[in-house]
Amino acid sequence: MIETEARVLRTEPGAAWVEPKPHSPCGQCDAKGGCRSLSIARMFSGRDPVFRVLDSLGVGAGDRVMVAVPEKSLRQSVLLMYVLPLFALFAGALLGALYGELASALAGLGCLLLSLLLVRRRAQRLSEDGRFQPHIASKLDPDAIGAAPDRTCRSKKRDME
Repeated sequence: MIETEARVLRTEPGAAWVEPKPHSPCGQCDAKGGCRSLSIARMFSGRDPVFRVLDSLGVGAGDRVMVAVPEKSLRQSVLLMYVLPLFALFAGALLGALYGELASALAGLGCLLLSLLLVRRRAQRLSEDGRFQPHIASKLDPDAIGAAPDRTCRSKKRDME
């Protein structure tokens, strides 16, 4: 499971809208460049992120919770959204290359568009499957928040191993 701390903004039957705790630099990265993952996240976030997650615990607005996403769903999403379209583009271009440069470009583009349609269809089906949706794993004790020691940056842990 991949987990992150979040604050519940509002609830609805069986679900909650949460705002993840802002990521703070851990001090493990170089001082000049700062945290690489934080820099990338800031580059793509135009507004405060708010997510709908499944709630089987019955939390309320203002509660601090741990939100979990199954690693399997993350891996399948990456394969579905990135690898499949890229593979389709290359496969189409290679098959089209047998008939010339223009055919290669058109076949690659056609296969890419077809794969994106398949990705969209599959993503809609998976979004209805509770096993692939983020959910509230636990409710955090308000007195214990901030008492936990800082963890080492995950990317640094991998570098050390």
